Amino acid sequence: MFAIEARQVSKAYRIYASPKDRLKEFICRGRRSYHQPFWAIRDVSLQIKTGSTIGLIGDNGAGKSTLLQLVAGVLRPTAGQVTTHGMISTILELGTGFNHEFTGRENAMMSGTILGIPPQEMEQRLSEIADFAEIGDFFDRPIKIYSSGMYVRLAFAVATSVDPDILIVDEALAVGDQYFQKRCIDRIERFRKAGKTILFCSHSLYQVRMVCSEAIWLKDGQVAKAGDTASVIAAYENYLRERDAPARSLPAVERAPQAFPWISQVLVGRRSADRSCDQFVTGEDLVVSVDYCVPNPPTPVHVGICIDRNDAVQVFGTATHVAGTTPFPTGGRVCLRLPRLPLLSGQYTVTVFLLDEHGLHVYDRLERQCPFNVVQNIQAAGLALLPHQWELEAECLPAEAAVPATRHAGA
Repeated sequence: MFAIEARQVSKAYRIYASPKDRLKEFICRGRRSYHQPFWAIRDVSLQIKTGSTIGLIGDNGAGKSTLLQLVAGVLRPTAGQVTTHGMISTILELGTGFNHEFTGRENAMMSGTILGIPPQEMEQRLSEIADFAEIGDFFDRPIKIYSSGMYVRLAFAVATSVDPDILIVDEALAVGDQYFQKRCIDRIERFRKAGKTILFCSHSLYQVRMVCSEAIWLKDGQVAKAGDTASVIAAYENYLRERDAPARSLPAVERAPQAFPWISQVLVGRRSADRSCDQFVTGEDLVVSVDYCVPNPPTPVHVGICIDRNDAVQVFGTATHVAGTTPFPTGGRVCLRLPRLPLLSGQYTVTVFLLDEHGLHVYDRLERQCPFNVVQNIQAAGLALLPHQWELEAECLPAEAAVPATRHAGA
């Protein structure tokens, strides 16, 4: 069963050049338009299963907050339909709907009424709300005198105290101090383990990766990619790197024979004789195969290979002369095998050089060839998976938790 379903949902806002244009359009009663439509969301379709935790990522202005408000029922779509099943509690703009003249207690009661919770039941939740908010006597004072931290704590406490079926969180963890953020994470984790449906929007890709089983990437108001969290975040990170530091792969072309040693073909695969592959998983073998020609043998040559990420970061480079290999006097194929590929998620290309016997003069080169993606099936961050192990020294443990030293047999 789906907790949230959106079918070709779109939301347009009217942009007026000046306030008088709004008045003109009202007077004309639709006979003439004085606005430009801005589509914040366009043709978005989603199906979110009950009990799943979905991350929502994307740039500022991509339409994330608009989509969350449409799901929450705060906004009505211009086109399409949103269907939800169960009680929804939202943490959008924290404190939205609070009356600044009311006390914290009164605002909590009002929020419960809006959600359809009987006053008697909401009364029973007030002590929990006050305990979580930790604002002391200010709970019974008007919230217009609250500090921003007190306001945020009360808003989060109220939103998460009503035991909703669907919890919508929009950047709530970006506010407050470290202590408050930790308590928020604990409560969201409790909801997740209880089988609640959570729609979690955050610019912290680490939090999305750790909290969510699936993710949705919004770009310019549309779904750019949806699926398992690792692959969606990897695609979004590739996009960010390309946007900030463009490094396009060059198309493979048919190469005509040359008078000097030249590279005829480059393949990236799982075995030396494989056809080229464009998708790898961290830990798989990867082989770069280079076919080269030497028109006037014997002409000794070396082969150099570099692997670059799509933001022009050089990941690894080596050459046969660096490894102490004897130069190759005739044409043929040379392979570089990378067993148990340690690269983490990203998009990469290969650059190949054909060098003289000293490894100094470049006879030929092919740049940014064979683009391939790496996806990771483990929890790790960064560029590469380095061999590692965790150790805890006994002297780092509290005295009561220290592991007793092993005794000798004759003790």
